[in-house]
Amino acid sequence: MSIKMRFYLGIFLLFIAACGQAPTNLKPNTKPYFDLKGYFEAEVQRLEPRGKYLKTVSAGGNKEERTVDNIDLKRELSLFSVADINRPAWSDKYAVDSIFDDQKKLVQIQIKTTDDKLKTRKIVIDFKGTLVSKVLIENKTSSSIATSSQVLTYEPSIGYSIENHQKVAMTNDQLFKVVVQFL
Repeated sequence: MSIKMRFYLGIFLLFIAACGQAPTNLKPNTKPYFDLKGYFEAEVQRLEPRGKYLKTVSAGGNKEERTVDNIDLKRELSLFSVADINRPAWSDKYAVDSIFDDQKKLVQIQIKTTDDKLKTRKIVIDFKGTLVSKVLIENKTSSSIATSSQVLTYEPSIGYSIENHQKVAMTNDQLFKVVVQFL
């Protein structure tokens, strides 16, 4: 075997060996997916000085709308934070698809799972420039008695909505929706 052939074989074997190793440049706290928990903690801090909100609650065909001076944003936005999927056991349970525009700037991140055992099924994060412009989260749980689905939508400059749809055996579907607009 020629020296040139041995050289290429050596490079090829090094490449194959490196492919099987875990990356060594990852920090211990690196999160495999978008950090929802950290993002919403920062949003609560950013929004706390805000004064008024328009809150609409709909349930069972009834709708109530009112302007409120104070909302416990930490509690209300915790629904978004608990959808954070950055757990070591879930690192291979979700597929990520990133969408870029013509200038190769990130426009959207889509994270989906097909595992019916996981509550958070889909997360879509839209970007405008380098800032998050919208977060959409779809959750679903099922049992032999009930099915519950939840759609959470957050737009940092507009507000957020929380929509719960529940179907319990031998009852009518129930829809509960909260919409909060930042004033």
